[in-house]
Amino acid sequence: MKIKHFVLAVISLLCFQTYSFAKETEIYDIHQHYVPESYKQALLKHGTKGTESDGLPLPKWSVEEQLKFMDKFNIKTAYISLATPHPYWNDEEETINIVREINNEGAEIAKKYPERFKLLATLPLPNVENSIKEIDYAYDTLNAVGIKLPTNAGGIYLGEKVFEPVFEKLNERKAVIVLHPVSQVAVPDTIFKQYPPAVVQYLQETTTAVMNLILSGTLEKYTDIKIVIPHGGSLLPALADRLEAMQGLLELKAGRKLPPIKETLSKFYYDLAGFPVPNQLYGLLNMTDADHLLYGSDYPYAFENYIQPQKEKLEKTKLLTKKQKKKIFKENIEVLFK
Repeated sequence: MKIKHFVLAVISLLCFQTYSFAKETEIYDIHQHYVPESYKQALLKHGTKGTESDGLPLPKWSVEEQLKFMDKFNIKTAYISLATPHPYWNDEEETINIVREINNEGAEIAKKYPERFKLLATLPLPNVENSIKEIDYAYDTLNAVGIKLPTNAGGIYLGEKVFEPVFEKLNERKAVIVLHPVSQVAVPDTIFKQYPPAVVQYLQETTTAVMNLILSGTLEKYTDIKIVIPHGGSLLPALADRLEAMQGLLELKAGRKLPPIKETLSKFYYDLAGFPVPNQLYGLLNMTDADHLLYGSDYPYAFENYIQPQKEKLEKTKLLTKKQKKKIFKENIEVLFK
C-alpha cells in the first residue's frame, strides 16, 4: 500500500513539474502564419474554393483568434510569415504587387501588437530585382525582423545561381531567414495526386532546397545569414550520417572540396513544428544541439488538437533537460534575433 502511495506521489509531482514548466515559461513561436486578405483573394482567384492551400482549404484566421490561441498556449510572441503556396502564378508583376500588400498587412499587425507579433517578410521571387528592393523596404520601412523564403519559386530552387544577388543582399542585412516548403517541382500528377503535399512532399521539398544551398556553395559565400529549417529539419536528421559517409562521393561529383556536411547541418536552426517527438528530436540531437532548436506551432494551418499533444510531448520528453526546454521555448529565439 505504501509503495502504491509513493508511486502516486511521484506521478503527481511529475505532472505538477510539467504543468509548472508550461505555465512559468513564456514561449516564443518561430512558426506561426497569418492569412492576409490580399493573399486570400489571390488564392481564390487562381485556385478552387476549398483547395486554395495546396489541396487543402485555407484555415479560418483572424488576429483576434490568433491572440486567443497564443494566450491559451502561453505564447508571448509569434513570428508570423506567409505559408504556402508562394504567391506566384507566372506573372511577376502580379506577385510584386501582392507581396507588397501581404507585407504591409503583416506590418500593421506587428505595429498594432508589438509585443505579440514580429514580421517575417515575403519576397516577390522569382523576380530578383524587386526582391532586393523588398528586402530594403521590409527592414527599413516595415521593421521586419527577418525574411521568409519559399523552397522554390517558379521552379527555381534556393541555391541556384540566379538567386545569388538576393542572398548577397540578405547577407548584407545579416538576415534571419525562415524557410517554408511549397509544392515540389516536376512530380508526376499520378503521384500522391489525391493527398496534400503536407503529408510527405513538403519534407522532401525542404530537404532538396537545403541540400542545394549547401552543395551550390551559397552558404560558404554568404556567411552572415542565419537559416531556420522548418518541421523538425524535415528529412535531414535521417540523412545526416548518410551524407557524412558520402562526403567523398559528393566532392568527386562537385569537383571541389566541400565543407563537412554534417558540421554544416549542425549550424542551422531548426523549428519543431509538426511531429518532432520522439524520432525527429532524437535525430536532431545527434545532428546538432538543443541551442539550435526552436519551438514552432504552425498555427493556424495546424489545428489545436495537433498542437496541444505535440507541445505536451516536447514539455515532457526525457530527451531534453529542463534547461534545454527553456532554451527551445524562449531563449534560443532571443539569441537568434539579438
